[in-house]
Amino acid sequence: MAITKPWTVPAELPETELLPPVDLSRPIPSWNTPDYPAEWPRSDEMSTVPRHVAILNYLLNALSRLLKQRGRPFGVNQDIGFHFVDADNQAQRCEPDIIVMPFPNTGRGSLRRQDMPCPPDCVIEVASPSTKDNDLGLKKDWYAWMGVREYWVLDPVDSDDPAHFEIGLLLPDGPLMGWQLEQGRYESLRTFWDEGARSWSAYSPVLDCGILLVQELHRQETDGGYRIVNPETGEPLATASEKDALLEEKDAQLAEKERAIEDAVTAMAQLRYGDSAASQLRLMMQRTATPVPEVEVVRGWMTAPSSAEFLDLVRQYFGLAW
Repeated sequence: MAITKPWTVPAELPETELLPPVDLSRPIPSWNTPDYPAEWPRSDEMSTVPRHVAILNYLLNALSRLLKQRGRPFGVNQDIGFHFVDADNQAQRCEPDIIVMPFPNTGRGSLRRQDMPCPPDCVIEVASPSTKDNDLGLKKDWYAWMGVREYWVLDPVDSDDPAHFEIGLLLPDGPLMGWQLEQGRYESLRTFWDEGARSWSAYSPVLDCGILLVQELHRQETDGGYRIVNPETGEPLATASEKDALLEEKDAQLAEKERAIEDAVTAMAQLRYGDSAASQLRLMMQRTATPVPEVEVVRGWMTAPSSAEFLDLVRQYFGLAW
């Protein structure tokens, strides 16, 4: 297997020396070969831990949505084989939980460092009792060596004890820990505990988004309460179930508004043209998918001198046969 020289973090270049242009729009290949086997589907214990899997699924979808809105090439991968060369020039492989790159890749599969035009932007690991030492030790060293610009380790806090949520269950400095690469070394990023809101928060300079962990969501949701915060709106990006709930609420509000308009329109027709015209109007509104008209439209219909002419206008609006 060909071994290429690993990345190094360059010193500042002289003003006369320019970096060659890097094409970030061309997808890098994804591999599934004996030398570079893909890791999907994974067979280790993480595949059987619902909260761990739910956190990763949320992060994958939320980060993909956020980066897509910015209109730049990117790749967000979950549970992939990542092949590289370490500081001792030894071929290595690891499986980042989430890897974010400023360029796309061709599909789900194994990624090779040697195919990448520049280092990844960010790696996110969700810790477990069996992986936390590697996440904070060997993997952290590897990612710094490769030039990964930012690294986060999240604690799923698989416990209902409020004390565990406040101090974390697996990590030494709370459930949310991050580092940014500075001159070849990882420097800690600040995290904040809000006692009143019972939440942890941090900001990712590289991804330009907030990371939030809310105790109320932690108790209610399988995903453990982690949320990506859109910096433009200041609002957490919703999960699939939260988006469905918002749509249902919106649909219910629209239906309630339509019923109120329908009642008002029918009452106006009853006062002007009598019970029979009002009953026919309501029947026509129920027979069609055309939205109920606003009250101002109905007031225009009511300039008709007779109930027959009024109902003709209603039929024309709803596209009903005579």
